[in-house]
Amino acid sequence: MATLERIRQRSGFLLIVIGLAMLAFILTDLFSSGNSMFRGDINIVGEVNGVEIDVREFTQRMDQRQTLLQRQNPQQFSGISRTVLADQMWREFQEEVLLESNYDNLGLAVNNEELFRRITSNPQVRSQAGFQDQVTGQFSPAAVRNYISQIKQNVNNDPQAAAAYEQWINFENGTREDALRNKYLYAVRKGIYMPTSLAQADYKRRNELTTLQYIGLEFNSIADSTISVEESDLKRYYSEHKSEYTSEESKSIAFVSFNVEASQGDRNALKDELKSYLSEQVINTRGKVDTLPSFYNTENDSTYAVGRSDLPVQGSYFTKEELSEPLDSILMEKEVGYIHGPYEENSTYVLAKISDIINKPDSVKARHILISYQGAANGQSQATRAPQEAKVLADSLLAIVKEDSTQFGAIAQANSDDPGSGAKGGALGWFKPGAMVPEFNDFCFYKEKGTVGMAYSQFGIHIIHIQDQMGANKAIKLTKIARVIEASDATRDSIYDLASNFAAKANDTTDFATSAINNGYNPRPAAEITPMQESILGIGNNREIVRWMYNEETELGDIQLFNQDNNAFVVVQVTGAAPEGIAPLEDVKDDVRDAVIAEKKAAQLTKKMEEAMAANGEIEAVAGALSLSVKNQGMNFATSNLQGYGSEPVVIGRASSLEIGQTAGPIVGDRGVYLIKVSARNPAAELQSYESEQIRIETNIANEAPTKVLESLKNSAKVVDNRRKFF
Repeated sequence: MATLERIRQRSGFLLIVIGLAMLAFILTDLFSSGNSMFRGDINIVGEVNGVEIDVREFTQRMDQRQTLLQRQNPQQFSGISRTVLADQMWREFQEEVLLESNYDNLGLAVNNEELFRRITSNPQVRSQAGFQDQVTGQFSPAAVRNYISQIKQNVNNDPQAAAAYEQWINFENGTREDALRNKYLYAVRKGIYMPTSLAQADYKRRNELTTLQYIGLEFNSIADSTISVEESDLKRYYSEHKSEYTSEESKSIAFVSFNVEASQGDRNALKDELKSYLSEQVINTRGKVDTLPSFYNTENDSTYAVGRSDLPVQGSYFTKEELSEPLDSILMEKEVGYIHGPYEENSTYVLAKISDIINKPDSVKARHILISYQGAANGQSQATRAPQEAKVLADSLLAIVKEDSTQFGAIAQANSDDPGSGAKGGALGWFKPGAMVPEFNDFCFYKEKGTVGMAYSQFGIHIIHIQDQMGANKAIKLTKIARVIEASDATRDSIYDLASNFAAKANDTTDFATSAINNGYNPRPAAEITPMQESILGIGNNREIVRWMYNEETELGDIQLFNQDNNAFVVVQVTGAAPEGIAPLEDVKDDVRDAVIAEKKAAQLTKKMEEAMAANGEIEAVAGALSLSVKNQGMNFATSNLQGYGSEPVVIGRASSLEIGQTAGPIVGDRGVYLIKVSARNPAAELQSYESEQIRIETNIANEAPTKVLESLKNSAKVVDNRRKFF
């Protein structure tokens, strides 16, 4: 009791101690995780000129765009990753912030009346059946207003109306932004003016023809090995040309891949499992004995295969020409019920059973009635019926034409959603195998002449009548049980252990590459990996690795083990980091060395040409002294290549400024040292008016204006990009 009393007396003190301990724990967790309450940027994806975007808003924008893309273009959507989508939304956010400040400064705005006019002039809006007058069939702005009013009134009691209203508001906002952007860019374009004198000068430069004589001593005439390069040369050249070596932030890694591949034991076990399907299997479950049929004597080949195959069971027919070697010679002589395998095919082991043999026609004559519906991938965009409604209609029409095929043409004309064949009573004429979509093709070539039935495709539901067939080739139906050849869990675990052990050993050394080689592995480098990069050369897509590299806690020399698409384990070490801006000499030393070598070669060749010119400066004499032949070329200001040498803009530019008969050189170019002479010049013909030239130049500048304006705004903006933390 005394002890309890002492606890009661000191309970206040204990609460304070406990409270301080909890606070210390919370603060430690916050600071160590980076989620400090004193850091305001923890949820900020980025900032442009002081305008921030929160990760929740940014993600919401991405989700909305993703939904829109999925609805409008599923195929394109499937190829867009979240990182690519984040890049797109980040560009749009920057443009939005940068342009909006200009809208305000210029007094640009879009009021509600203008917005409504723009919306109702949109071809997609005008083509919507729901926005047409029920009497005249013409587009009705009043119907648009009525639609907006209805969904707005039902926002709180109808989820579909709420979703529709949100979509409409997004559409309005997008239209308003597009209108403001167009107004702004139109104002920029209207400010573009090309003076007549400049248009005239540009015309003359482009159309004036200069005849140039030249000789050149190429850098590659001197072997690199003969050029001595000192460290001081590299430092001097780098110091003088630093601005040429700017780069964005990047990091480098070294890595070792441990590919996860099936062992021979895995392969043997897989083949043994497939072989077991060739015999009946006795199963004893809780004292009850069942006998499972074999693949040979099963009553339904497809059902048996579906439960045992890793790949979809198609049950396709093949002619001899459609089978690969040696299956073509093995299977075509066998009877129904024959099973071949296990054999290897496209990274699988396969058991293939001949389930049927038919005579496949060379060509088919058929007609069809297409019933499309909403959601059919390639169906009629105007289709308004639901899939269930389409099925009911198709069933009823099928029953009629099965009962009386003479009505097929009239029913097709009245009901088919295929405008081409529907007008002709559904007639498609004769066609060869593969001319139609697979489902339609299989119905026509694997069913008998006269068959009337139904098939589904991406266009909708087809009611098909096989009118005639020509030719006959033996075709066998193969039902396949295919098992993917892959590593077992035991093999995968053993490979993971190898990778994990190497990562531990590499952590205990200072030289990752040497450690890899000593352990029998091949270390590989990957350089210039940027913060938002997805794919790494030699590894493939692995955003997780890039995010780890740029994590604030990851340091130079750190090593980590990653899973690569379940096909490999990759041990990675961060080996280098280059900040945004001027690249360090060590990172560009090879490029600097090449430039120094070219510089020293230029000095040697310049001296050699000057010595030849000292005796006689005429180009023919210098060419003879250097054992060169004088080349001739016609050129204008737009010419970029020097025939026989390649791109030499400095030389071409110098030639444009010379008078007739004037010689210039030695000129150091990109590929060598040159001596040039202008032998003739044909001036451009004068134009009565240079208005067309003014319009041409102004149009070219106006076409580039949107891109250039945004580039200029971005270059002058203060931008903070934190996307690497989130995506």
